Formats: sequence, structure tokens, C-alpha cells
Amino acid sequence: MSQPVCILCAYYHPKAETHLASWSQPGRQCCSAGLRRLEHELVSLRAAFQRLQEGVGAEPAAKDAVSQLLPGAPVPSPSNQPSVSGTKERRLPIDVTRVDLLLPAGGEYVRDPNRDQTGNLSVATVLNEWVAAWHDRFYSSHGYPRTDAISLIDWISGHRLYWVAEHDEAITDFAEEIRDLRSLLAGALGEVEKIPVTMWGVPCPKCQLVSQLELNPEDPDHYRICISCGAMLSRTEYMEHLRSIVDQHRS
Repeated sequence: MSQPVCILCAYYHPKAETHLASWSQPGRQCCSAGLRRLEHELVSLRAAFQRLQEGVGAEPAAKDAVSQLLPGAPVPSPSNQPSVSGTKERRLPIDVTRVDLLLPAGGEYVRDPNRDQTGNLSVATVLNEWVAAWHDRFYSSHGYPRTDAISLIDWISGHRLYWVAEHDEAITDFAEEIRDLRSLLAGALGEVEKIPVTMWGVPCPKCQLVSQLELNPEDPDHYRICISCGAMLSRTEYMEHLRSIVDQHRS
């Protein structure tokens, strides 16, 4: 009988040797490393949202978002010239992505599975969908949290995250949406997303290929993963590997 594999590690490290799950329900297991990574993603999402929020003021009210973000913003008057096919529309005097992401949960919106619509769902809207589903399924006897983005993140975090990760097979879909939100926030903030760092000149202990081990800065456990064979080295294992290389050169 094959041993269960952590579904979060399989998502975060698709080319790596995945961690064995520490829990017992088939198909829904997550190891401690996978959960730490998801927790790290949530903490980073919270911090990025706060940075964006502080840059434009408090979260706007649903009905008058633009005027509250930029109450004195000049708005281009309509042109008196006849419209011509192919004419580019005037750009709004606001950062629409920022407005989209900061809007409260709720309101009318359309899911866009084919990616053929413009605009983005707000962070609070995406999070509220997950909270609503998990509240109804697991916590219906508990009070519902406030629906601003920070309150929703705080409600999801901690023991609830561990529970739903064990009991909801869609936890990897949630992880993907959190990653997408982080990417959108980074773009709105003008921040460069961190990319994996190559361990130049270091051979993989499994396949022996050089400069194939990579460290993802977003991984709180600092695993080095071989992009060729999938070997995973913990920080301790990697340091031991380096010491063994040095000892070989000395002998």
C-alpha cells in the first residue's frame, strides 16, 4: 500500500519529492511543512494588503469607492467629437487594479474562469467565498467574522486553517487563489516577486548534476530542491552536504 503524500507539498513543489503526510485521511493529508508554507503565504498576503491599503487610505465603501479613494480627482469630460472605430478609450485617473483589490466583499461580480473579462475580484471578495463555505460546512454554530480582508485572513488563520486543510480536499485550490492574490498585490504595489535562488556550483547529492539545487525564498523551511531529479534537502541536510563536499576536497 502506497504511503499518503502531502497535497500541499505536491502543489508547492510539483517537481520535487513530496513530503509524506502526517495525518491519516486518504486524499486530504497535509504535513507540517506544507501547512507552514500556506501559513506563510497568508501572513505575506496580509502584510501586502496592509501596505496597499496604507498607500491609498482606508478600505472604501462599496457604493462610492472611487470618490472615497480620490475625492478630488479630475475626471475627463466626454469628447464632443464623433466616436471612431478603434479609438483607444481614455484612461481613468486612478489605478483601477488598486481600487479592485481594495473593494469590500460582496456586491455584483462575475467569476471569470476563461480569463476573458477585465478587472479583478477584490481580496475580500475572494476570501469571503472561502470563509462562507467553511463557515457553513465546519463552523455554522460560530459567529461570522467581519468581511473586510484583514478580518477574513485572521479568521482563516491558526487552528481553523489546520482543520480545513485536513478535511477539505479543495485546500490546494485555496492555496492557488492565495498565491494569485499575492501576485496581484505585488503588481499593484510595484514590487518584484521573489524568484528561486540557484545554489551555483553545488552538485545534487542524488543525481550529481551541478547548479540544479534551488532555494525558494518563500519557503519558510528553506528546502533546496533539485530541478532535475526532485531531491529535497532540508537546511540541515544541505549544510551537511556542503560539509561533506569540503571534506572530500580536503582529503
